[in-house]
Amino acid sequence: MRRYLLYVGYSGTGFRGIQKQTEDLENKLSSVHGIVENGLIRLCPANTPVIYFSSRTDKGVHAVCNTAHVDLAQCKNGLFYDPNTITYCLNNFFKKSEAAVRVHKTVPVPSSFHARYDAISRTYLYRLGVVQPDIGNSRFAREAFLPTAEFNKIHLVRSPFDIERVIPACHMLEGTHDFATYGAALSKGSFPRETTRFIHKISVTPGRPSLDPCYDPQSSRLQFWDITIKGSSFLYKQVRRTVGALVALAQGRISLDDVKYMLENPSPHNWNSRVESAPPHGLFLLRVEYPQHVLSMENLQSDDDTNKLKAESVENNSDIDVRQKSQEE
Repeated sequence: MRRYLLYVGYSGTGFRGIQKQTEDLENKLSSVHGIVENGLIRLCPANTPVIYFSSRTDKGVHAVCNTAHVDLAQCKNGLFYDPNTITYCLNNFFKKSEAAVRVHKTVPVPSSFHARYDAISRTYLYRLGVVQPDIGNSRFAREAFLPTAEFNKIHLVRSPFDIERVIPACHMLEGTHDFATYGAALSKGSFPRETTRFIHKISVTPGRPSLDPCYDPQSSRLQFWDITIKGSSFLYKQVRRTVGALVALAQGRISLDDVKYMLENPSPHNWNSRVESAPPHGLFLLRVEYPQHVLSMENLQSDDDTNKLKAESVENNSDIDVRQKSQEE
């Protein structure tokens, strides 16, 4: 048995989220979790593959690079799977299934490694497109100017949009805080007990269109902004609600004091009603980082030595059983 770390990218548009839904095949293929596990079964391992993702993404949220680990035991001769073979077979399955998922890389990791609990940071990107004032502020008018290449990959917002109002709020939200106001319940009446999180950095920078405006002139009618948020971990919907607050601040619907109040008075009941959570389609999980020592090849070698000793022990015990049986006969 060997543990592998998968680096997985996907478009969230066609999936119900990352988590596996039910056990029927149709629903297995409707989640990222389900379709990756289904692809791993095609490798015909000796065990039933169970995959553990580092970060759960909602329906419509994309991943440039999410990570997951899985244990695999090869049937033939007890050999380990070649990482490149795993990558190739999974991507071939995704292609045949017409699934917008790709494994970028597969690497062997120590048996003690855990994709979720060993992660030290996760970085998200939220893409905004500010519509020029002359277009109009109705949702119908905004949608008419959505560039084709940006379908389900950007959130269009109305003018005015004062980015200078956002900068101090970004600094305010960095560091260790109780983000209970900025999180959401996982289900009705269910809220995490621990709501304190550490945010490394929040930055707002000019963005760019997916396709050069010379090919898609609609892009020239938008002002692109990228909001990146790096943290150790996040509450459910924390990133989208944070972006929603920053957008409301830039549009003048709330003040910096409102952002501060929600931060300093952590409670789900203190969410400002003038703030809307940003929709999922503008959100991308960019990367997940790990400390180097948890991926150490020395730990992997230690696993191999342990497995070798176990195999030798089983073989020796088998020889003893055979000799004892022979003597009894």
